[in-house]
Amino acid sequence: MSEKNVYMLVGDHFEWEDMKIITDKEIAIEISKKFPKHRVEIFTEYNGIFSPAYNFLKNGKLYTEV
Repeated sequence: MSEKNVYMLVGDHFEWEDMKIITDKEIAIEISKKFPKHRVEIFTEYNGIFSPAYNFLKNGKLYTEV
């Protein structure tokens, strides 16, 4: 079974309706460049459930939370 990621654009003071779910990695990278002060959180699917990967995109770069 292959992993699938989804991406969520979030900011420090975002309300739920401000958050955007992105299903394409390349689009997520471009969105992170368009909104450099925000981050795009990465979620990984396992058995139909998406969980935080503790990685995020910011200004087109991948960061790993430790």
